[in-house]
Amino acid sequence: MISQFLAWLDDAGDESITVDAAVRWAVLPVDAGGRWRAFRLSVIRGFAGYVHAQNPGLAQIIPMGIIPSKVVHTVPYIYTPDQTVALMTAALTLSPPLRGLTLQTVIGLMAATGMRVGETVGLDLTDVDLTNGRLTVTGKYGKKRLVPILPSTVMALREYLRHSRELVTARDGAPFFLTFIGTRPLTESVERAFRLVATTLSLVARPGIPAPRLHDFRHTFATITLLDAYRQGIDVDAQVAVLATYLGHVSPASTYWYLSATPELLTVVSERVEAATLKEMNP
Repeated sequence: MISQFLAWLDDAGDESITVDAAVRWAVLPVDAGGRWRAFRLSVIRGFAGYVHAQNPGLAQIIPMGIIPSKVVHTVPYIYTPDQTVALMTAALTLSPPLRGLTLQTVIGLMAATGMRVGETVGLDLTDVDLTNGRLTVTGKYGKKRLVPILPSTVMALREYLRHSRELVTARDGAPFFLTFIGTRPLTESVERAFRLVATTLSLVARPGIPAPRLHDFRHTFATITLLDAYRQGIDVDAQVAVLATYLGHVSPASTYWYLSATPELLTVVSERVEAATLKEMNP
């Protein structure tokens, strides 16, 4: 990128790196998003800082924040327990039967653990330790983590393992979850099946929230965990640290986002602040 920028600078007849030139080059890709443009500018910012240290006349210092790179998160759909049960029940209406059984179990496992869709369908038989009640999950960037599961989840996975192997004989020996032809399900296929089921239930999205997604079970798990922490008076910072590890977040900052992601959490936080204020006013 630095070479491309210097070539562009030379073509323009500029003999020094200015803030204006750096920004004009960074926004050249017309189809690029803000994050990519901000990254392009950050590359030149580092180079310009180095050149400025050697010879201030050859490069200006490029300030931070000229091109916003803030990630805009989609507001999650938070499922109620009744909706989760309804979706798992409706999944069994899909055909062939193994397609429905796989979707039902994927929904249940995601709701119980907050795993990502890809992590769930990516489980191998060797990753699922039903004896000790834990999963070895491969997350982003190939990072592995141990995820303990409850006895009820162990029972559900054991039932899936038995029934799925009864429904298909010729199969790949590695995956835990299977399609009706005995192969590992594709994430896109599972998500497509979920949209079919969710559409039949006509789940109503709130204003500003898109149609319910399978990934939203991860958000629901995190939100419920933090809600319980608030209601029980548990140290939320400590709970976030635990939750970040359990969910496989690279940074706790990703987990803290859940604190402001949903009206449910904001309501509970507001109630606690109000209660604390009243206590101070009326000791």
